[in-house]
Amino acid sequence: MASTPLTFIILAATILVSWRAFEQSALFEKLLHSPYRVKHQKQYYRLLTHMLVHADGIHLALNMFVFYSFGRVMESIFTMNWGSVKGGAMFIALYALGGVAATLPSMRKHGDNYGYNSVGASGAVSALLMAYMILFPLNEIAFFFIPMPAFIGVFVFFLLEHFMKRNVRSNIAHDAHIWGALFGIVFIALMVPQSIPRFISQVLSVF
Repeated sequence: MASTPLTFIILAATILVSWRAFEQSALFEKLLHSPYRVKHQKQYYRLLTHMLVHADGIHLALNMFVFYSFGRVMESIFTMNWGSVKGGAMFIALYALGGVAATLPSMRKHGDNYGYNSVGASGAVSALLMAYMILFPLNEIAFFFIPMPAFIGVFVFFLLEHFMKRNVRSNIAHDAHIWGALFGIVFIALMVPQSIPRFISQVLSVF
C-alpha cells in the first residue's frame, strides 16, 4: 500500500477538531451544520465544517475507522492512476463533495427550522465506501461484522438505510448516508467511466 498522506491529514484534523469541540461548546456550535443559518445567514462554510465535529466519541471512532479503512485504499488508487496532484485532488473532491451532497436532504427539509442541526463525516465516509464497493464488487467487506462481497454490501447498505430511515426513531440522519453514497456512485462513474460496466460484468460472473 502506497503512503496515504491526505488520509492521515484528514483523519488527524477530524480527531483533533472533534476532540476540541467536545470540550468547547462554542467551537462545536460554530462548525456544526445548521440548514437555517446556511440558508438565511449565508454561512456556507458549515456545509464542509460539520464533517470535522461529531456527537460523541463513539460517533467519531466509527466514522474514522471506516474512513481510514477505505480512505487509504481509495487515495492510493487515485494517486497511482492519476498522479499525486490530480489523484489527491480527486480524493479530496470525493470526500468533501460527498459530505456536501449529504447535507442536501436537510437543506430541503429544514432550511427554515432554526432548531435543526447535524454533525459528522458519515455522508463523506459513505461516499468513499460506496466508491470502493463499485470499483471492487467482489472484494470481501463486513457489515456489522458479517462478511460479504462488496456488491452485496451495496444493496445491504441502501436497504438498511432505507429501512432505518422509515422505521427506526433516532437522531441519525440516514438521508445523509444515502445521499453521500449516491454521490460516491455518481462520482466514480464520471471519473472512471468503465467502473459501472465492469461492476455489472463482475457481479454477473458470480451467477
